Amino acid sequence: MTIIRPVTDLQRKVGELSRLAKETKKPIYLTKNGAEHLVLIDSDIFAELQKRAEGKRAK
Repeated sequence: MTIIRPVTDLQRKVGELSRLAKETKKPIYLTKNGAEHLVLIDSDIFAELQKRAEGKRAK
């Protein structure tokens, strides 16, 4: 299930969003004025994505 929240939650509910990202390991899409604005992801998932991207660039 896709997680979508308003960007204002980042200011008001950062603890909740942090817990949600860590527990679900899913990206949280943050919107501003109804449009995509930011994506919040767990740092372990981000590190894995970086490793994959660097591996593809090296080939």
